[in-house]
Amino acid sequence: MLHTRSALVLVAAATSIAASIAALSGCASHYVTPGDPAPLMQMAAREQPGVDARPLGDPAVTDRMAVAPAANWPANLAFARIQGSGYRAYGSRGVDRGSISLVGAGDLERDTDTAAIAAWPALRGFSRLTPILIPASDDPMGALREGAATLRADIIALYTVDTDFRVDDRDIGPLGLLTLGLAPTKNAVVNSTVSIAFFDVRTGFCYGTAEGSASDDQLASAWTSEQAMDDARRRAERAAFERMLAEAAKAWSGIAAQATAAKPPQNQGN
Repeated sequence: MLHTRSALVLVAAATSIAASIAALSGCASHYVTPGDPAPLMQMAAREQPGVDARPLGDPAVTDRMAVAPAANWPANLAFARIQGSGYRAYGSRGVDRGSISLVGAGDLERDTDTAAIAAWPALRGFSRLTPILIPASDDPMGALREGAATLRADIIALYTVDTDFRVDDRDIGPLGLLTLGLAPTKNAVVNSTVSIAFFDVRTGFCYGTAEGSASDDQLASAWTSEQAMDDARRRAERAAFERMLAEAAKAWSGIAAQATAAKPPQNQGN
């Protein structure tokens, strides 16, 4: 009888332990990595209507070579962050417009960034492009340019963020799951690249591009909460954004210098 009772106690204890393990496994917390970047250069304009671009080689190349700048200088600049459709990150998400998603300034930018951009040379005005101005369309670049035209912008600056998480050289991928509190021997890295391109609102001509990259490296054991993981993401993305902005300022200065030098002199009244 004693052996029977002992056996029952052991079975009950084992069942309780198994249930506890199952419960803990089911409650394991995860962090969802951010979504995809937007394909900036795939959105660049091709041949303009009415322009004769007889193919001399690859049609895709000749189409794009036929696109010409038409901005007024000093220029009005519209500015926006775009990501792949369905973009979301911890605590924020984009607003979808067809195959792209627009992300607000609050996720990454600061007021000092706006002041820095407003100080760029040959800039008449600066405004942010918001989702309410973007019409529904199968042509994302056309829709963005239409929204920028509503703001009377001459050039639209579009930037996108490409962030990936790696644990011991394993790429987690966009919208992947990361388990909190990984082993302390695992190395965790967040890599981020922010890319920007300047497009003519009237024609879609691409004036130039710039980018910046940064990373945040630490032991995975530091990722004990979703907030800790997201803090690492934000540090990497902010550093990459600041580097991109510095390169973008140089690119814009070159674009403006070339454009204003080529601008025909205005007639002077007697």
